[in-house]
Formats: sequence, C-alpha cells, structure tokens
Amino acid sequence: MLISAWLNVSTDLIVGTDQKGETFWSRIHSYCVEFCSNMTRRVVACKKQWYKINKVVAQFAGCYDQASRNIRSGSNADDIKEFAYKLYSTNYGKNFTFKRHWNMLRLEQKWRSQLPTQSGGSKRTKVSATGAYSSSSNSETPLADESGVDSPVRPQGSKKSKQKGKGKAQMSEDFSERKSSVVKKLSLMEDFKNVRERELMDREKEREEKKEHRAKIMAIKEKELQIQAAMKEQELQTQRYIKEMEIKAKEREMERMAKERKREMDMKILNADTSTMSEKCRALHEIACEKIIAK
Repeated sequence: MLISAWLNVSTDLIVGTDQKGETFWSRIHSYCVEFCSNMTRRVVACKKQWYKINKVVAQFAGCYDQASRNIRSGSNADDIKEFAYKLYSTNYGKNFTFKRHWNMLRLEQKWRSQLPTQSGGSKRTKVSATGAYSSSSNSETPLADESGVDSPVRPQGSKKSKQKGKGKAQMSEDFSERKSSVVKKLSLMEDFKNVRERELMDREKEREEKKEHRAKIMAIKEKELQIQAAMKEQELQTQRYIKEMEIKAKEREMERMAKERKREMDMKILNADTSTMSEKCRALHEIACEKIIAK
C-alpha cells in the first residue's frame, strides 16, 4: 500500500513535482488511510519505512544489474535473480527479503535503467521465424522473458543510424543542460544545508537561553520559599512570645489578687472588735496584729 501510494502521488500529472515535502508525504499518508482502514502508521513512520524500502531495493537493483552483465550463455531470468540474491547476500551480509517490493518497483521509470540487457558483441541472433540471422554487435536487446519488457527488436538500419548520429548533438546539449541543472540543485542543496545548520544553531542557542531562564526562575522560586519559611518561623516565634507574655501577665495578675486578698484579711484582723474576745483570743489577736504591723 505504501509503494502504491508513493507511485500514485509522485507520478501525479496534475500536481507533478511542484509540491513540498510535507504536502507530498501527507498525500501519501492520506492515500494509505483511504485504502487501508486499519492503518496505524503516522506520516513520519511512512516516510522512514519508504526510505528503508527504497534503500534496500536500490541495493538489490545494483546487484541485479551486476548479475545481468555477468550472465553466461544459456542463462535465463531466474538464473540472473539467483545470482543477484547471492551477490546481495555477499555484499551486505544478509538475505534479500524485499522481493515483493522489488517486483513492484523494478519496471518504474526510476528503477527501469537497472533492467538487464544482453550485449551481443559479434554473436548472431535469430530474429525471425524463417531462421534468418542478423548481427547484433551494436544492439542492446532486453531479455524476452522479463515481465513488462518488449520482445527483441531487429537491428537499426542505416537511415536510423544517421538519425541517431544527428541526435547525439542534441543529447550533448541536453546533457549540458542537465549538468547545469544538477549544479544548480547541488548549490541549492548546499545553501539549504547552510540554512539548516544556522537554524539548528539558533535553536540550540534558544534552548540554552530557555534553560538559563528556567534556572533563574527556579533560583528565584527557591529564594522565595526560603523567605516564606523564615517569615513563618518569625511569626511562630512572635506567637510564642505573645503567649509567654500573656501567661506571665496572668501570673502577675493572680499574684496581685492574692496579695490584695491577703491585705484585706490583714485589715480585717487589725480592725477586729476585741471587746467581746476572751483573754486568750485577745492575746492571740495582739500577736497577729504585731506580725501584720511588722510585715
């Protein structure tokens, strides 16, 4: 489904290549979601999975191309595939497990240049049912048993060869234009890389500034907590001091009241009527009065 989405979106004749990366991969993800109801991957996951598929398929395409150039007489497409599998296993230390993906992509324009051809050299090839032979010294004939590849064609005639020679000049101009375009693209990529690096540096600087700002805020909050704790401790000490003062004031008030009661009792004793007292009580009263007066 991911390969189908990539092929449909990348070959859209209406939009073409005039689409940004985010838009491109969002369209691919929407395509997958539309035709696959149990889709769980997000856009980033689809992008990473496609890069993995593309990398492995491109590696195997190189091995397949190398195998096709080293085929022996009498070999067929299955022999080339088996040889390509062995080359991949030898070069990358693992078996090629993306066979289904490669079969979907191998005939597309991006990978079509990897299809094998048989260079005839001076070998003659039978090209008709009548048994006629023709030289294939300068022709490239695709393998007839490859799916999606046309049957072998006869060698070019002299007229077509002249037209091909005239086309070489145009191909040279096209090559120059493509080379200039590639140089411009490389320059743009370098500029983009520089801009990206500056953005990363700015982001790193911004993160450092935010980190310092957060550290300052944490220090201020810690200082505030310390001040609040000190103020709370001071308040508790003040409350304890007030309670102590209240207790001492109550004690002094109780002592004053006790002294006042004692004074009242002494005054009662001093002012007591002794005319009705017996001799013994009068003697005791006089002793008590003397103690009170002495005090």
